[in-house]
Amino acid sequence: MSLPFEILFEDVHLIVLNKPSGLLSQGEITGQDNVVDSLRRYLGRPYVGLIHRLDRNTSGLMVVAKRTKSADRLTKALQSGALRRSYLAWLEGSPAVAASPEKLVLWEDSLIRDEKTKITRVVRSGAPGSKHASLKLRGIRYFAHEGVPLTLCEFELETGRAHQIRAQASSRGFPLLGDVKYGARVPFHRLALHSHHLEFPHPMSGEIMKFQCPLPEELNLKTKK
Repeated sequence: MSLPFEILFEDVHLIVLNKPSGLLSQGEITGQDNVVDSLRRYLGRPYVGLIHRLDRNTSGLMVVAKRTKSADRLTKALQSGALRRSYLAWLEGSPAVAASPEKLVLWEDSLIRDEKTKITRVVRSGAPGSKHASLKLRGIRYFAHEGVPLTLCEFELETGRAHQIRAQASSRGFPLLGDVKYGARVPFHRLALHSHHLEFPHPMSGEIMKFQCPLPEELNLKTKK
């Protein structure tokens, strides 16, 4: 059957897939198609273990469990940091981190999420309701789009807060390209955020599974190092 995404790996315990931008991870009130419902049809049963989500306009790698035991073990791997995720994103501007591509820089903040607006903000450390967020990043390439300098960065998440990369980058004056919700100024047709690396121990064998997914063509801007 036809699926709205590409399956990169599948066994009896899990599926690793490449989600396109514009597709929901799971269903919502609109009733639009999504990863979970598509997998239910594909597998012919209702259970699908969603381990982590990607925002609708974020593309790239996801791992989904086919059985409850696999889901439990993958969730524990996510919580312990054994399930590792890295993203590529185009930032508006030229953060200093981009000057040393071999160096990983740590960003640490306190974040709070407004559930009404679905917006995450950086707040002072210890603010009521806030949660610690940390990630590491390095600059990869530069490009100019609509006269604005852009920097392609790789982000390694150490925590998995909602909109974490988007909020932390925006708070430093470098919103993601196409991220109008977080202050992007340059017109672009999608959020320039892509999940490109996924690594985790197989929930049954313990074998370390590694997957890479390059930037989709619409984000593969003509760049120079």
